[in-house]
Amino acid sequence: MKLLLTRESVSMGDDVNAPHERQEEFPDALAIGEVIATVVADGYLPRIAGGCATWVLTTSGTVSLAVVAQQWEKPRLLATGHGPLVSLADPDRGEVRWHFRYFTQEDPDAVYRRLSEPQTPSKP
Repeated sequence: MKLLLTRESVSMGDDVNAPHERQEEFPDALAIGEVIATVVADGYLPRIAGGCATWVLTTSGTVSLAVVAQQWEKPRLLATGHGPLVSLADPDRGEVRWHFRYFTQEDPDAVYRRLSEPQTPSKP
């Protein structure tokens, strides 16, 4: 499965290479969590001085899959971050697109709690 990665920049100097595109290949049946852990372990996300950085991994531009924090040992999956990688594939392109949103030094536990809460429809 082709995986296309992009991420937000962390500083003005980092903007030079934005959107930091990278392409990787993974087995279709590999668990989403394993793929996230591999991407993070391979150093795709920059290390931030001070040791605190929060990222939210999204697919399709709007669906949050996981919260990644530099200070955590491993990413924390959200409800939508489970299953095989192929379950996220665009049927027309046969690929998966992920984007890491940078939440600076925002508390990753608070971000995780906020994204884990059930979404209620807004009233008209």
